[in-house]
Amino acid sequence: MKRTPTNSRWLIAPFLLLLISSCRPNEGYPTQVDGWAPIYASVDSVKKIEGVAARSIESGGKIYIKDNILYQVESGQGIHVIDYSTPESPQKLKFIRCFGAQELSIMDNNLYTNNVNDLVVIDISDLNNIKLVGRKENLLRMVSTAPPESGYFECPDKSKGEIVGWQQKLLHNPRCRK
Repeated sequence: MKRTPTNSRWLIAPFLLLLISSCRPNEGYPTQVDGWAPIYASVDSVKKIEGVAARSIESGGKIYIKDNILYQVESGQGIHVIDYSTPESPQKLKFIRCFGAQELSIMDNNLYTNNVNDLVVIDISDLNNIKLVGRKENLLRMVSTAPPESGYFECPDKSKGEIVGWQQKLLHNPRCRK
């Protein structure tokens, strides 16, 4: 029997060849590119606010002075508490760990800051016993949890935790872009 193009096997062959050739890895995507990667954290660790030992300032931000105490934001990490009674020789007293902190204000013995997108109120009347006294969830839009508006980014993976921000970095085989 002579095979002709009308034979169904001959019609399927070109489509299979086209399908196989279109399944190349990284088609349309670079193997390495500057882009955005999600920052993940567990909900429990993100919302935990506590006073811990003083530490060095790495990425200092805004400051607030109340009495002889200087409070300085460590961008995205928390707030340094520094005794400023002798300006020539300030003494680091404590660090208030508060994930996502970028702003701060103080009224009476209450420190107001953001904990990612929540507004939190922290009682600082006793610096050795810092207490969270209030939280308004999702009141602020300080940290974007949405993918970037344009460019390449790592596709979000909920199994790694909650997205609490984005960082620029070199991406390998990115699969998402806008």
